[in-house]
Amino acid sequence: MQICLTNQYNILCIDDNENNLFTLRALLNNIKNINPILANSADTGLKILLKEKIDLILLDVQMPIMNGFEAARLMKKNKLTRDIPIIFITAVFKSEEFIKEGFDLGAIDYLTKPIDDTQLINKIALYLKIFDKTKLLEHSEKKFYSIAQSISDGIYTLDLDLKVTFINEAALQLLGFHLKDLMGKTMHDFIHYKDINNKPLDQNSCKLHNSLVKGTHYNSDSEYFIKKDGTFLEVSVMATPLFEDKKITGLVVVFRDKTNQNRIIRLEKEKIRTQEQIIHSMVGMIEARDSYTAGHTKRVAKYCEMIARDMECSEKEIELLKKAAWLHDIGKISTPDNVLLKPTKLNQVEYELIKDHLLEGYNILHEIDEYKEIAEIMVQHHERYDGEGYPYGLKADEISLLGRIMIVADAFDAMTTNRVYKTKKSVAAALEELKELSGEQFHPEVVNVAIYTLKQIEIDANISQLPKSKIEEQRFSYFYRDKLTNLFVIDYLQLILRYNDFSDELYLYNIELHNFSLYNKERGWKEGNRLLVKFANFLDDLYSDKLIFRVEGDDFLILSREKIVNIEDDFKDISFFNKLSVSVSVKEKYSKDIETIQKMIDLYS
Repeated sequence: MQICLTNQYNILCIDDNENNLFTLRALLNNIKNINPILANSADTGLKILLKEKIDLILLDVQMPIMNGFEAARLMKKNKLTRDIPIIFITAVFKSEEFIKEGFDLGAIDYLTKPIDDTQLINKIALYLKIFDKTKLLEHSEKKFYSIAQSISDGIYTLDLDLKVTFINEAALQLLGFHLKDLMGKTMHDFIHYKDINNKPLDQNSCKLHNSLVKGTHYNSDSEYFIKKDGTFLEVSVMATPLFEDKKITGLVVVFRDKTNQNRIIRLEKEKIRTQEQIIHSMVGMIEARDSYTAGHTKRVAKYCEMIARDMECSEKEIELLKKAAWLHDIGKISTPDNVLLKPTKLNQVEYELIKDHLLEGYNILHEIDEYKEIAEIMVQHHERYDGEGYPYGLKADEISLLGRIMIVADAFDAMTTNRVYKTKKSVAAALEELKELSGEQFHPEVVNVAIYTLKQIEIDANISQLPKSKIEEQRFSYFYRDKLTNLFVIDYLQLILRYNDFSDELYLYNIELHNFSLYNKERGWKEGNRLLVKFANFLDDLYSDKLIFRVEGDDFLILSREKIVNIEDDFKDISFFNKLSVSVSVKEKYSKDIETIQKMIDLYS
């Protein structure tokens, strides 16, 4: 299972058992952006911590000389390493005995031996995703401080006691105070202690105070703050409670001189624009990962608009639906590459992962007020009329009208575009399928309109899941690479022949290693694997402009548009075969008929 993280992380694995370290490195390599660093003793691990930036430690408990708990104590005493999270690894029969001591030392989790691969990957992925979000939060905080100091409006934040925790330079200048005058002080006692008529204003009567206590927003175009010199400053003010886990943690106040009233409007517009830029940047990230998804969202938006117009939806509804269609797959930002980009059918586990993109997308959009309605539409696009869909199992009219339209539009596009594992349907066949599934998967009201609205659609014949750039080719071919030699597997050759126009002659060369089984028997499978990798690299270097495939075991194929002259000479006197019983033979097969080549390849499948 390939899991993708936003940031790069170094994970330090400390274990005195080399086999355990080898296993941990192999498992961690399944998580993209993870760099496993290995240490075979606690002492070695402590030295690495002083040299490398480490984000997470996997620490064995039982080790000679210095055990895991002793090492953890030293780590927690050092200010450079005390904040690095630790996951202890221990034997099952010892786990209960060690759990309390480990957590007392600041461990975030325990794993027991033998290590469950899926549990390890999922737990580490979970913690690192939390770190990802933490880094995003830290970045957001830095951005907030940067923005707050760069604008001309006054901004300050208060804690639950109404004491100042932050105030920008603009606020200090507008009020005439220095930072030391207000930082950590009760703001009410300095700028709000009396009203415009010079009557005392107690804290409980202060509207800003009430905003914090009640957890409600407070906006006013007619508010007065008191400057340091005692004069009044007429301001427009916005007070917003800060929440964490649904609990009020403070208050942020934005204010400006009334003469600059229009700036507050620009600030709000900038906020919305920034949110839109962030959302569309996320969409761009998905499209950069999977160009098929990019085209898919555009087509679904087009079909949604066409159906909605013919169903006489309002312009506001149509615009809302188009935006929802553009963003309906935004949750795929969290889908691992090996699932999102997989060119073959998904297995059940992968299918469950891809289903998560609905709620992931919903959570991203629903956090922003301007996108709440969009979130409610997009989260429904895999529901079914019969209630067998997901994520909520809504049925019939429980699904919103705009959600019903998107369900049909999304399915129609899936039917009429090529995927690697299936060929597209014609428009007529797709519409016929919509009719057949009306009242089961699709809402009859929408289907009745769609079969007339979409019948004139012309589908681009070139739409497919096949790669369109060099980077996409590399990602795509990852799924068809032999794990040992990194050469292509035979399935990839069949795919190439199916989706490419080979009108020219083709040459297929079968390269066979003889006596390799005997070599394996004499030297062992590890040495045999090393020899296969050497030979594969030799082929790859020698025929870098050809497609090379490992068929199975010690057989290889080379596909070429041109005849390779004197190919047998290339395999004479291979240095690493000297003094070995292994030899090489080459057989050439030539055809201008693609079907003949396909039949030849089928013999190897």
